Parts: sequence; structure tokens; C-alpha cells
Amino acid sequence: MTEQGVSAWAAGSIDLAIVDLPALKRHELEIRRWRNLPPSEQVSILLIVSEDDIETPEALLGDLVDDLLRTPISEVELRARAHSLLRFRIRPETRNLEIVPAELEHKGVARALQASNAGNDRTIRACSEQDILTDICKSLTCEGGYPLAWIGQRLNDTDKTIKPVAVSGNFSDLVPRVFSDVDQDAVSSSAMAECFETGILSQSLLPEPSYIGGTRPTREAARPRAVIVFPLTQHDEQPSTCLAIYNSEPELFDDSELDLLQRFIDNALRGIYSLREKFSHRRREREALRIAYRDSLTGLSNRTALLRALDLRLQKPSPYPPTTALLYIDLDGFKLINDALGHAAGDSMLIDVGHRLESKAREFDLVTRHGGDEFVILMPLDGPQSPSPTPYEHALGQASSIADEILNELQKPFQILGKEHHIESSIGIGMCPAHAQDAFGLLMKAEDAMFEAKKIGGNSFELYSIDLSVRRQQRLALENRLYHSVENREFEIALQPVVDLTDGRIIAAEALLRWPQADGTYISPAEFIPIAEESGFIVTIGDWVMEESLRALKRVRVHGFTDLQITVNLAIAQLWQHNLVEKTVKLMDSLGLPPSALKVELTEGSLMHDVDRMEGVVEEFRAAGIEVAIDDFGTGYSSLARLKSLPITTLKIDRGFLNGVPEDENAVSVVTTIAQMANNLGIESIAEGIETEAQWHLLRDLGCPLGQGFYFARPMKESDLLALLMNH
Repeated sequence: MTEQGVSAWAAGSIDLAIVDLPALKRHELEIRRWRNLPPSEQVSILLIVSEDDIETPEALLGDLVDDLLRTPISEVELRARAHSLLRFRIRPETRNLEIVPAELEHKGVARALQASNAGNDRTIRACSEQDILTDICKSLTCEGGYPLAWIGQRLNDTDKTIKPVAVSGNFSDLVPRVFSDVDQDAVSSSAMAECFETGILSQSLLPEPSYIGGTRPTREAARPRAVIVFPLTQHDEQPSTCLAIYNSEPELFDDSELDLLQRFIDNALRGIYSLREKFSHRRREREALRIAYRDSLTGLSNRTALLRALDLRLQKPSPYPPTTALLYIDLDGFKLINDALGHAAGDSMLIDVGHRLESKAREFDLVTRHGGDEFVILMPLDGPQSPSPTPYEHALGQASSIADEILNELQKPFQILGKEHHIESSIGIGMCPAHAQDAFGLLMKAEDAMFEAKKIGGNSFELYSIDLSVRRQQRLALENRLYHSVENREFEIALQPVVDLTDGRIIAAEALLRWPQADGTYISPAEFIPIAEESGFIVTIGDWVMEESLRALKRVRVHGFTDLQITVNLAIAQLWQHNLVEKTVKLMDSLGLPPSALKVELTEGSLMHDVDRMEGVVEEFRAAGIEVAIDDFGTGYSSLARLKSLPITTLKIDRGFLNGVPEDENAVSVVTTIAQMANNLGIESIAEGIETEAQWHLLRDLGCPLGQGFYFARPMKESDLLALLMNH
């Protein structure tokens, strides 16, 4: 508003002032003074504001301004709003009769504006699409004065059924609950069907109802006489919903009213699409959180979720540290399954493991996949209302009980690719507050305990102790040294003679791996072989042992000992190599060694990882003319029936059965049974760990043909074996 405008207002020469927000603020005092004049002398105020400034002006309605318009504004809308303000300003008794035609002309525009304003305000506050659809109909009937408005949705069926999803107005009972768009009645008419089919606006007059006696009932006087249907869609898409608006006058909607209604609908559609985008953004955020905290393979929580949950628990304000246990679970032998059967088979097993762990965990425990074949279970052992910490012994008992159940559950066979496979597990237990009071520290303690369980043979659980941390660091250092030794081939082969127990003659030698150190000492195979198996070095080491053993045999045979046989142990990981037998035969051919010069040893336990696969490996070796021995018999899981079906040539009696022989009658009975069983099956037997002459004579008398042990000779270098053979 300019200074001239304020002067004209003061002089009473204007009826309507159109101002923007800066002008309203600048002339607020003058406007308030003139707003206190008698109603007949007041000037109507129309405020023009942008969408960004809408909150402040709305508070001014009824105080400083009579109405407001948001930019951008069409000429039709501005003219209609101005006419409305001027019409309501003039009292009925002084209204100029010349204005009446203009009122009639803009009656449709006025109701469209009223509906639009109310609908825009409702759309801003709407929380869902259904709210917006309902508010569209309410704005048209409650503020706009239309007798009926409803929104129909066409279902995806053969009958093209239309279902009303929002209805408002005094004649809402005229809208059927569900009907076909081919129905033809006075209310739905063909306009709705036409709009659905064409995707464009459609309007029509409704048939005039007949009345008894020629008198129209009061309610029927306002009955819908015309209908217009708008497609609720953008970009010329085929509509799935349409809006029907009814008029009580028996005439079609004029162009000005149509323009305003279309703008009102466009605003509502923008509100709907804005809501959809907001909800889509929320879904994307939820999906991002799900990905961030969920393991994509098993569906379990992941390491990030574990540390977050553990942090929240341990950092919760409390007069005492919350008693909590972590079970750190590692699968023993999983790498063999994954490498031999493929990642799909390995993934299937991991998913099954996840299900089994959840079945054994309590309802409020958190089962997570830590990565690879490692899982961690968070066990809260204090309830939220616990008046004091759970006693350590009781908490440990709960954690140990769950760990024991998990060990038993994971020992059950897994069905993979139609076959049974077995794995075991090692579990470490860390306790808060006994072992650590922070998330990362507690996790490390549980991991240390898991490695200790694995070190002592697996298929067990261990509780963290202070000594474990030291041993864990030593193990890590040993693994690093082992890596460099594998790269530099810093190993040796020791050969232990196998003798004929009838005359003490050396007929074979077992190749044993040794790891020498710079100070002249050796690291025991029992200490580094498990690490080599877990790290995957064992295949490289095993291939080296096979080659060096056969080369040593070749060198010894050159001196005339052409009947000497070499025995080589095979690790489980080597047995999964698809070309193991072929590679071994090629190596022997290149050295000029016959297949009978080699005997391979498999542990009894290795045959149980994949029974069919292992039986196939044994058969391949036998078909190639290479003998096969079962090492450490009596310590594994094989049955007599399986032993009978395997084409093995040799059974090695574990040294543990010779303890106490010949004084211990029970030990003698066990050795006697194994030796006789081997004889009955036509299998050659070798007794390990013979340390006394009495043990030698007993085994010889029992019919055990071969043996080895410190009584005859310790493992030795190749040169020492050659000297021993020459002396014999």
C-alpha cells in the first residue's frame, strides 16, 4: 500500500485494500485505527502472502485482515475474492441492485474458493493420503456448500468395480457402498465411468426426479442436479481414483468455477505426492537402518547391532554394573564345507546355524552373526527391576547351560545338497562385570575364551580367565610366524621306522612334520597344526610334506632299499581337493615311484565330515594302487559296518590303548579285540606307541603284524634312517 493509498483510505474514497505482508507491517498503526471505525465505514483488507510466510498472516485473520491469498494467484481467483469481500461488506438494506447479477455470476466461483481455502488448510495438516481424500470431500460440502462430494477407487477386477473411499454431504446415502462402473443410476451416472476410461474431466446433468402431486419435498429441493468428475492423477496417467462433485442447480459448472476446482484438486494432489515422498523417505531410512544393523544372509543382527546393544546396556545409569554374558561361537570345520561344497552350501549351513542358535537362546537374548562363521549371543542376566546384581555363580550357570545346549544342537547333522554333514563348535564365555565392563573389552574376552576352547580340541566351551589373554597374544604371534615359515618353507621331515613285529625288520617309514626354530628347538605339531588348519595354511604345508616325503623315499630307494614304503598323513582340508589323487599320482610318476611305494593315512574323525565324499576319496586312492590307512583308530566315530565297507588296507591302533599294556588286563582286552577284528576283516594292523619289549611281544603274540614306537626308533632325519637301514 502506497502513501497515496493510505491517504485515499483516510478520505473514505476506497472500499477494498489489497496489501502484502511488508506493507501490512509498515502501516499497522494506521490500519488498526481505521479498523475501529463503524462497520459501514470500514475498508476490507485482502492480504497477499507467499507460501513461506503463511504461518504469521493466518494469526492476523479477523484482526487486521479479512482474507488472504497465497501466491501465485490467477486473475479469476483474485477477482472472485475481491467480489466476495465487497459483497459481504455492504449491508443488505443498502446493497446496490446492480451488484446482484455479479453475485449470481460468481456464486460458483465463491463456493469453489471457500472449498479451496478450507481444503488447502486441511491438506497442510493431513497425516495420510486417506486424510487428504476425506478432507477434499469435507471442504467441498462443509465450506463450499456443495450438496455431495465423493471419491471412488476402481478395483482391479473384471467387473471394473468402483469402491467409494471418501464421501461427504447431505446426500451421502445416495452413494452405493460398492458398485460397477457400468451401473447407471441418478447419482453415480455415466460421468464417473467416462472419467475412469478416458482419464479426462467429465460432467453431466442428472435426470429430474418426478414428485407425487407436483410438490417437491424440502430435502429434494437441494437434491444434486449436476455432477462433474475429476481424475485424481497427474501427467495424463490412467486414473485409479476420481472425484465426483455435485451441484444443486440444474446447470453445468462454468469455466471460472472449473478452473478454481482444478487448482484446488492440483493442490491436494501435490499434498498426496508430498506425503508419499515423505513416507518413501522414511521407508528408505528404515531400510538403511535395517541394512546397517542386520546381517543380509541369516537375517540376524550383525556386529554393529551387537556393539550398539551392548553399549546401551553397559552404559545404562545404574548403581551396579549389569550382569551380562557374551557367548562367542565359532564353527569348527566350516571352512572345509565352504571350500569343498561351494559358498551356496556354506550359506545354507550358516542360515541353519542361525535358526538353531535362536531356538536355544532365551526370548530376550540377542543372537548375532559376527562375521564369517562366527556368532555372538548377548545374554542379559539382570532383569530391569533387579534390586542387586545377579550372583556370579548363578549367572555363570545360566550362560554355561545355554552354551552346553548350543554344543549339542550344532552336533546334530546338517542336511546340505541332500546329504548329511557334521560340524562342531567352540564357544567362549565373557562375563560382565567380572571380565570387562565395556562392550569392546567384553567382546575380546569372549573371543579369547573361544580360541582357548578351539585350542584344546573344539566342541567345548571355555570361560575367560586372565591367562587366556596372554595365551591369545602368544597364539597371534605364532600365527604370524607360521605365515612366514610357510612362505619360506622353514619345515623339516622326520622319518619314523615301521617294523615287522615278527623279526624287527624295517619295512616302511612314517613322514612326520617338524618346525625347527632359530634356537635349535622345535614347536610341537600339536601346537601349530590346529592353527595351520584354521588359517588355511595346512593345504600348502600338506602338499609340501607329500612332495618332500616322496623325494626322500626316492633317495633312500636309490641305495637298494626298493621295497621301502613311505606313509604320509593327510589333513582334512587336503581331502577336499578335487584333484588330490590325480596330483599325487603325477608326482609319483615324475619321480619314478610305483603306487605301492606310498600309503596315505586318514584320521578316523575326518571320515565323518562328509561320509560319501571321504569314501569316494578312499576308493580313488585304492583304484590308483595307493594303500590307505585309518590313523588313531578307536578315537573317532566310525562303526564296524562302515569300516567293513571302506576299501582300506591298514588299521593303526592308537597309542592311547597301549597305556598299561601288558599289566592292565582291560587295556590288553581292548588291544586284543581291535587286532582280532582287523584280522577277521582281512585288514593289516599297525600298533603305535610301542615303548617296551613286553608290549612288542604281546602284540606279536596277538597276531598284530606291524608296529612303531620309541622302543624301535624315534623319528629321525633321512640320513639317520639310511644309516639304520644299512646297519640292519
